[in-house]
Amino acid sequence: MPTDREEKSAYLHTVDLCVLRYCSDSQSLQVLLNKRQAAPFADHWALPGLVVNGDKADLSLDDAVKRLENSTKVGMPLAYIEQVGTVGDAFRDPRCWSSSTFYLGIVSGNPTLRSHQAFFSLSEVASGALKLPFDHNQLVAASHERLLSKALYSSLPLMFLDTEFSAPQAVNIFSVVLSRPVLKTSMRQRLLKMTEAGHLLETGRKKQGEGGRPQATLQNLRPTSLYMFDRCFQD
Repeated sequence: MPTDREEKSAYLHTVDLCVLRYCSDSQSLQVLLNKRQAAPFADHWALPGLVVNGDKADLSLDDAVKRLENSTKVGMPLAYIEQVGTVGDAFRDPRCWSSSTFYLGIVSGNPTLRSHQAFFSLSEVASGALKLPFDHNQLVAASHERLLSKALYSSLPLMFLDTEFSAPQAVNIFSVVLSRPVLKTSMRQRLLKMTEAGHLLETGRKKQGEGGRPQATLQNLRPTSLYMFDRCFQD
């Protein structure tokens, strides 16, 4: 049995990943959760995460995140990932003093899920309407805030789309992310700037859009790079 001194000195650091996707059926954003297999909180839905340098050696946080991405807890190609922050205290984990470096990830399309994985409403998780263990609701809320702030001045919402998309799809995904209508003229201006900068290319092709009308498409030539606009998205 560990002594009180040993219990007080115990410490865990984890990496946790908030993976978001766009669901076209519900026209909303969703977050990936895993059903925990081990205590504490066994059989509860939680963010995918792992202990840094735990059962396998990690030389850096990047190594740990890459291991998490490739694990069965995630196991899907991410269009984007960035570190959001680090939190820690003596209360977030019932086992011991712990901290977490957490990340925002974006996946495009509709990835295949394992039996212990599911996507849930981002708004319900971020608001706390759907309770998660540890402080995972707060981690999701902070990741959501990062997405919202970056959507105002960057091309980040386009990461939810395929590399080939139409202007109406771009208007829609920005409107979904920002939770308010985005003007078509404002979006066209941004797409034009990205095209002039070599980030987008007019394909000359068309795809069926809403109402069955063919829509001209653009190709994202730099799908892993963000384009920063010179002003925030006000409309």
